[in-house]
Amino acid sequence: MTSSQPVVTPNALNFTPDNKHAYAFSGVMGVIGAEKTLLELQTNSEYLVSELQILQGTTSNEDFKYKVYYNNVVVAQWHCLQVTDKAINIPNAYFLTIPPFTLVKVTAENTSSGTSRDHSATLTGKAYGTIETGYQ
Repeated sequence: MTSSQPVVTPNALNFTPDNKHAYAFSGVMGVIGAEKTLLELQTNSEYLVSELQILQGTTSNEDFKYKVYYNNVVVAQWHCLQVTDKAINIPNAYFLTIPPFTLVKVTAENTSSGTSRDHSATLTGKAYGTIETGYQ
């Protein structure tokens, strides 16, 4: 399960040296209109009990739709209306159990205008799999 990716590599599933935890991050990217991939990663033989967070870096009166795909199938979707300064914290802490050999994709879409708004996504979790032994 150990990743050879450096910590600064976005969109890669990285593991802690003991292989017990995994993480991935998108970096900051602008979301304009159409659905845009924020985060894309592939699990191997491990499965992850994880938490996904999507963050918006600016306030707006715009609406955003977010989706999570497993192997190109939508497994979660939500719509946030008017992300203003009073609601800047997009509902967060989405808990996901990600199976082995799964392509995970997280997307964002600005459904109300063509204005670019900064977003980022992070995924952190505990990794379980065939490399670990003796876990109860």
